[in-house]
Amino acid sequence: MDKIYSKDNSIIKHTRKLSQKKYRIQKNQFLVEGFRFVSEALKSDFQVPVILLSERVQNKWLTLESRYNICEDTKICLLEDKLFNYISNTDNPQGIAAVVNNKKINVKNEDGFYILVDKVQDPGNMGTIIRTADAAGALGILLTKGTVDVYNEKTLRSTMGSIFHIPVIQDDSLEKLNLLKKHGFKLIASSLDTDKNFYDLDLNKKVIIALGNEGNGISSQILDLSDIKIKIPMPGNAESLNVSIAGAVIMFEVVRQINTEV
Repeated sequence: MDKIYSKDNSIIKHTRKLSQKKYRIQKNQFLVEGFRFVSEALKSDFQVPVILLSERVQNKWLTLESRYNICEDTKICLLEDKLFNYISNTDNPQGIAAVVNNKKINVKNEDGFYILVDKVQDPGNMGTIIRTADAAGALGILLTKGTVDVYNEKTLRSTMGSIFHIPVIQDDSLEKLNLLKKHGFKLIASSLDTDKNFYDLDLNKKVIIALGNEGNGISSQILDLSDIKIKIPMPGNAESLNVSIAGAVIMFEVVRQINTEV
């Protein structure tokens, strides 16, 4: 275990800069905090090059260390409490953080469903969509250009660790979307200009469910690419649903149909 005492240490400088999206993209890394999050990272197939510990949790770490699958190449660094607070992005840090290497992920051509997130801006909504897609067994999540950064601290916290369980793929050029469509996936988009109730669709095979921006909905570009336009029936007085709630409704209708077929 290496001890770090200075803000000028290269690891400290690097960790601090991971709060910047541009730097995260450049280094292809992101930062997670908290015992649960670090544990999820270590259990996943993501590489964890650095673990940072506050002195106040050293004894707790030594008790739990044997439970974690820690690669011998992982550097473990001990920081004074004040220095750990300096690199932390949370108001009440748990005293543990990890630098995680991102990885390239390809789409899968198999029965199931993907979620396409089109320019969703709220980190809480994005994190909830990732967590719900993980719970519903989605094959993965495609992100269009202009969608909120999934590796900022607010989005990551909202995923509750699901970021390590489900493939999240940035698809700025829509190359992955078009590849999936060539393999027989149908793109389903919600629209006010349709009478089709999504409960009437067969969602058992290859589908991509598009979820749009909180204020403007699904972009015209994605609507033009869609194979089926549907709407969620709302017999009450509300005009719309929160995007993460709408996503959950549709995703678990897929789950219901799959379970009913079995």
